[in-house]
This record gives sequence, structure tokens and C-alpha cells, in this order.
Amino acid sequence: MIVRADGADGAATAGGERPPTAEPENGPAPGTVRTKDWRLSLHLAEEGDTTRVHAVLDADGEVLHSDALARRNPRDAPAAAVGDEFAVGRALVDLGHQLLRAGVHGATGPAEE
Repeated sequence: MIVRADGADGAATAGGERPPTAEPENGPAPGTVRTKDWRLSLHLAEEGDTTRVHAVLDADGEVLHSDALARRNPRDAPAAAVGDEFAVGRALVDLGHQLLRAGVHGATGPAEE
């Protein structure tokens, strides 16, 4: 059985609607798969030899932000896609570190960070 984040299972009624399912008090039934949708937005701005990115991750209501940039070496040929890749990569690495810190904090408390 697949249970969506809103609690509805994968079965649809005759009208195409998905009825909400009641979850037992002791948690989901064995074999139940829960799905969640996280949203990632990347906003890039290029100005001269600098590419800036603002990344926003909505992790099921917990919103994380990261800002990063990349600068082209003046001796390199212009290649906007390369600047995009570096800036976005740096922002995603930062978001990854934030998620790992949040996971450690959630599992062990602030003393283990």
C-alpha cells in the first residue's frame, strides 16, 4: 500500500477521488510506503563574470535557503553554463550540509552537532 503525505492511499473511488485513510495509533501498517514532495527552486543571476544562485528547499514545510556564487577567471573563455554549474553545485552542497545537520540535531539533540 502506498500512502501519500496527505494520508490518502493509492486507491481511488469510482468518482476518481482518493478517500483519506485512518492510520492506526501505533503508526502505519507494515509494508506501507509513505511519499512526500519536496520542492527545490533555483534562482540564477548572471552579471559579467559572476553567477549568483539563491536556492530554496521546501522540505515538507521546513524551508532551507542557500546563496552561492561562481566567478569566471578572467583568463578563461566565457562559458555561462560552467558558472551556472559551479554556483548551483555550491548551493546544493550547502543545502546538503544543512539537511545533515538538521538530521543529526533531530536524532541526537543539539549537543552532537
